[in-house]
Amino acid sequence: MKRIIWLLAAAVVTTVAATITTSCKKDVFSAEETKQALEVTFHNDTVDANHTWTLLKDVGMLVTVNTLDAERIELLTANPYTSDRAEVVAAAEVGDDEQVYLKGSLPLICDSVYIAAVDAGGQYTVVARPAKDGTADFSTLNTPNTGTLTTPSRQTVYYCFCNSFPQPSTTWGFNDLVLSIQKTVVSDRVLRLRVTLEAVGTTAKTAAALRLDNVRYDEVDSVTIVSGAGFVRNQSLQRTIIKDDAPLLRGMDGMAVINLFDDAHAAFNSTIGATGEVTYCRYNVSHNNGGSDRERAPVTVTFDVHCKGNQVVNAVSFGRLDPFIVYFYNSNLWEVHKYPYKFNQTLVSYLGDEPKNYDNGYTWALEVPYTWFRYPLTGQSMGSYKKGALYGAYQTVGHSFGEWGAHRVKAQDWYLYPNVNMVF
Repeated sequence: MKRIIWLLAAAVVTTVAATITTSCKKDVFSAEETKQALEVTFHNDTVDANHTWTLLKDVGMLVTVNTLDAERIELLTANPYTSDRAEVVAAAEVGDDEQVYLKGSLPLICDSVYIAAVDAGGQYTVVARPAKDGTADFSTLNTPNTGTLTTPSRQTVYYCFCNSFPQPSTTWGFNDLVLSIQKTVVSDRVLRLRVTLEAVGTTAKTAAALRLDNVRYDEVDSVTIVSGAGFVRNQSLQRTIIKDDAPLLRGMDGMAVINLFDDAHAAFNSTIGATGEVTYCRYNVSHNNGGSDRERAPVTVTFDVHCKGNQVVNAVSFGRLDPFIVYFYNSNLWEVHKYPYKFNQTLVSYLGDEPKNYDNGYTWALEVPYTWFRYPLTGQSMGSYKKGALYGAYQTVGHSFGEWGAHRVKAQDWYLYPNVNMVF
């Protein structure tokens, strides 16, 4: 029976591929056949028809600094006196009796936001508020402020991609390309973005860029690399996907786009010099360091976005960051964005005259708000839920990726529960 099901899947995918091939020439596309292929191959029996595939929410807090000697205010995901995994989602330098407005992106699983006043010696004074827009001060401490203090980490968000859109993924492992991003407000006109290429789980050439939603190209003065080289180690390599080598690009919608790299594999391994070659294997998705797999240190590049005005920087939450990948499919270039921007055509036009044909409720990109996230090994799915059984890298009952896929309000903490034998 299983063989029959997968033969059906292959037949449907083949039909879809043929249809899409035709669409490139005649703008013909079968949404129904694509839907059938996705339903057969996706690792869930059902997917929530209203799924947003979002794990973050934006929260703004107006903070009155009525505590002595505070030099910095931080918005935190947890109380650092009671948790060793608190993350800083926003921060600002302050003085006594000031008011400061901070906006950050909290994981949906956070019921509270923690506001900390930090003095020159690193001492934290913490209050808690509901995880929604509001105000805070330090006149009444309503959360523990004693015990062992674990200094919070800078918030890191992972972006995990399948590079098969518009076709189904072969594994739905969301590890064909993995980025992580940290965000810091340097000043009222400078936003710092620390971008790390964590893994490449495909042998296909893949490019990436980072669109700043609601930040227009004309509002940005420049994008600079803070120190060292960028992702492009070998400048002599021919660019074939993102051909422009400028660090700041104008999106087709007029938004500012940071040019990350034209070839993820070259960022991991290419010989410097005119004869440099790129090794197209998988990086950091297997512990078998040989054959088609390599383990390498992740590659990090820090970008400073210099804005022309002082109203832009604080408005850029993680919800407004739109990292995406670009790759060749059927002789055309395609982009994969996180679900809220799934139909955004930023550098190339690829959806044809009827973008709604691709509105099938599935996502090929995930945004995971957790510094310690572990993505699946090659060949493993992120998770699945079929006939009441859970499988994959995140399969803990009540905390699984499959359950979250089936019901968007359930198991929103799935990324905290990896099967350690299936993740990198």
